[in-house]
Amino acid sequence: MYITQKKYWSFLFTIDIIGNILFFWTKLKKPPKRINKILFIRLEHIGDMVLATPIFESFKKEHPECKIHVLCKTLSEPIIKYNPYVNKIITYDPSWMIQRQEDPKKTFYSLISTLRKEKYDLVFEMHGDPRNNLITFLTGSYTIGYSCRGGGFFLNKIIQYNPKKRMIEQNLDLITNYCKKTTDKTRIFVDNNSKKEATKLMKKYNLKSKQYIIINPLSGRKEKDLTTEEVNKFIKEYSDQKIVITGSKSEIEKNKVYNKYTNIINVTGKTNLLVLTEIVQNAKKVIAPDTGIIHIAKAVKTPFEAVYKTTDKSVWGY
Repeated sequence: MYITQKKYWSFLFTIDIIGNILFFWTKLKKPPKRINKILFIRLEHIGDMVLATPIFESFKKEHPECKIHVLCKTLSEPIIKYNPYVNKIITYDPSWMIQRQEDPKKTFYSLISTLRKEKYDLVFEMHGDPRNNLITFLTGSYTIGYSCRGGGFFLNKIIQYNPKKRMIEQNLDLITNYCKKTTDKTRIFVDNNSKKEATKLMKKYNLKSKQYIIINPLSGRKEKDLTTEEVNKFIKEYSDQKIVITGSKSEIEKNKVYNKYTNIINVTGKTNLLVLTEIVQNAKKVIAPDTGIIHIAKAVKTPFEAVYKTTDKSVWGY
């Protein structure tokens, strides 16, 4: 019924029954006749944002005059910072999401105040989290999203969530009634400064384009991470190749264990997201668990080997 742990189902079901009674009028609201400004809410992680890029492009191409705003976490903002299909980015780091390298400057109340002032015609919530659905409701706009984690009573229109569909297709389902043609291709746009920084880094470590392999051992979720034994196996398998170890600043200490190998170049914590994107684009191959760098590799057309442990490859893979 819900895509959450079963122990929460009875609680969510009870809340949804009460909510549907109290908020029955939300389903009576009619959609706007004209669409001038919309908001997409994607308050999740890097990979989620990469997978969301097709929906921004699809909607913008169908409605070129429409202003597209995106509400996202600080961590994932660089993925769309230079995206020509996004007009404005609003960042917010919610307490209910995993906190990594973020600076929660905006309170919930100031966020709602900011969003209400924009007077959006449509608001799309892309995750189906009841707390995110509450944000959509408080914007005062016509809202569309999923109820797969509860809180669907906050929405004006609920889209049927299919857990077996690829994540990109699930995203595009939200705009079916507004776009005749859609694209499923993910894209990341990198600025010139990031390209220059990447070039400097490659020169520093004598990295030639398509002549090194990237291994990104960690993901921010322990259950998805590659074990040390798994990484050592990959390093030995590619012992004749230059291998670049990547990761966030918080992963520097954990990744030091691989410095003992002579073919290892460890740049953990030395790249921002867009510099990393450029480094990935120049790599021969990327090896990692199901995490952001895999989706970056797909977006920039670099071959990759993803290790899926707790996530479904048919949904999150390609």
